[in-house]
Order: sequence, then structure tokens, then C-alpha cells
Amino acid sequence: MRIRDDVFSQFLRFGVVGVLGFIVNAGLVEALARDGRPFLAQMLAFPVAATVTWWLNRRYTFGASGRAMHHEWLHYVFANLLGWAVNNGVYVALVLCLPLAYKHPSIAVAAGSVAGMFLNFGASKLLVFRRS
Repeated sequence: MRIRDDVFSQFLRFGVVGVLGFIVNAGLVEALARDGRPFLAQMLAFPVAATVTWWLNRRYTFGASGRAMHHEWLHYVFANLLGWAVNNGVYVALVLCLPLAYKHPSIAVAAGSVAGMFLNFGASKLLVFRRS
């Protein structure tokens, strides 16, 4: 059961890191979308939030992979592209379809974050932060 406990505790830490990433992403989106351009706001905010979550996951969730930091960051970004696509697909769909999400895009950020979380956890654990 030790391995299962480790995965569960990692997933919990990953979730906490995700909440912090959400706060960064949603805060930037809300601040930048005030001019009525929520898609540009997300394009600018998402990479910042992804960098924050990479750093926190490296420090507190999984530990460093042993790669150079810039290589690890690139692996993180590429390994999480599917989760990113799901996250941003949900974001775009909600902003386009729900007037409330257009007015308050952090709602769409939250829904997208949950949608991409499981894919990103698996990719991060199996492809980025595994130790050789």
C-alpha cells in the first residue's frame, strides 16, 4: 500500500499546486480581460501559470527529474500539451457559449483546469519527473 499512498499524496500535492496555478491564471485573466479580450488574456496568463505549476511541482510534488531545469521545463510543457488542449478547449467553449463565462472568464479557467488535471498529473508523473 505504500506505493498507492505515495501516489495519493502526490496527487493531493499536485491538486494544491493546481489550485495555486489556478489562482495565478484566473487572477491574470480577470485583470487582463477587462478590455473585453478574454482570449488574449488567456494566451498571456496560461504560460505564466504553467511555469508556476512546473516550479511548484518540481519542488513539492515530485522532486527534480535530474535534467537541466530548462530541459525539465520543456519536457513539462510538451508532456502536458494534451491537458493544455483540453484545458483551453473547455475555456474557449465556455467563453463562447456562456455569457457569464465571457464576463467572468475565471469560471472558464476553473472548468478547464479540472478537465486537464488528470491528464497533466499522469503526464507529469510518468514523463517529466520520473527519475531514471
